[in-house]
Amino acid sequence: MERILQRWYDMISIRSVNGHEAQMADYVANVLRELGMDPHYSYFEEDTARELPSVWSVLDSGRPGKTVLLIGHIDTVGVSDRWKTDPFTPTEIDGKVYGRGAMDMKGGLAAILETLTYYADIEIAEYGTITVQLDQEAAPVTTAADEEGLSKGTYQLAAEDVIHADYAIMGECRYDNVAVGFRGRYSFEVTVHGQTAHASHYPEVGENALISGGRLAAAIEALPTLQHPHLKHGTWCVRYMEGGNPGMLVVPEKCYLFVDRYVVPGETDEICIAQIMEAAEQLGLSGKVDVRLKPRKSPYMQSFAVEEDHPLVKILQEEFYSVTGKDLPCAYDASVCDSNILAVSLGIPVVTFGPSGGNMHGDNEYGYAWQVKNCGEVYRRTVARLLSGEV
Repeated sequence: MERILQRWYDMISIRSVNGHEAQMADYVANVLRELGMDPHYSYFEEDTARELPSVWSVLDSGRPGKTVLLIGHIDTVGVSDRWKTDPFTPTEIDGKVYGRGAMDMKGGLAAILETLTYYADIEIAEYGTITVQLDQEAAPVTTAADEEGLSKGTYQLAAEDVIHADYAIMGECRYDNVAVGFRGRYSFEVTVHGQTAHASHYPEVGENALISGGRLAAAIEALPTLQHPHLKHGTWCVRYMEGGNPGMLVVPEKCYLFVDRYVVPGETDEICIAQIMEAAEQLGLSGKVDVRLKPRKSPYMQSFAVEEDHPLVKILQEEFYSVTGKDLPCAYDASVCDSNILAVSLGIPVVTFGPSGGNMHGDNEYGYAWQVKNCGEVYRRTVARLLSGEV
């Protein structure tokens, strides 16, 4: 079996479900050591058991030049008992390789490692620097650990000031297009206050916070959003509501709403909060509603879009065509990933492109060997041009 595919198979066989990435990190670190590189482990603050490492390393020519970051994540989602094959035994059926992570994103990791292997084996003096980061979503040579969670691994590496690059390639699973823009995301907590009373006296006495909360929830989901020429528009989603006590004969005094908000450039958390408060006022709920951005240690991800004529985008598209004979259109993603951190928090132009497949995050996830191999070649060629001084 070819080296790139053997590594892909090896990594699928490793259980790296989110929260249990240590074995996967060790595998990547061992490959980097075999290439003569010095892998570094990083842990975020809450990981006191040291079970969620991110791995990063640098392949440096020792000469001034550009730096390219190759980034990916080593974690996967969990598995159910409904798989038709063993999710941790890569199994090829009719040209599809089944296994957890076969699509998201151990094929991308194999392509990244193959690219590093190529440059570690040649005289790299003419080049600049390749960094790899493999965590919970990332790369200079970096591997991040919890991309399927809150991207804590990448945020920790950013806080440690080890991510520096002129260009970045995120090896996430999207083979038929290259993502150059992503929406951002916020989560809001909304508390609606009513007036408690004995239930037997309602509605003459008391104000039901659940009823007010329901009215406000409907109003929130109808709020307008900004438009973007490529990312289309933002969205509102009331994901959770609670209030009252079924064991007590009282009118509910409070109603809690959890609101998910995907945004496009120009939409901030302050604007979103103002919209919710205005909706409450229009419903006659002035003074009865509290809104806050849900606290979390990791910053929220902001929306971004790299220009389609950026040299990073054009070179990757040209090398995809050289390898496959097909065009690679630009795309814009409705969700968020570690690319948001690189582009917005760190100011690194980033494209997201890697081997794909099917049933991502579902039962019977699969990938394609030919896409894994093609991506390894596209990465190698793209890195060569980015480091050559051409741009």
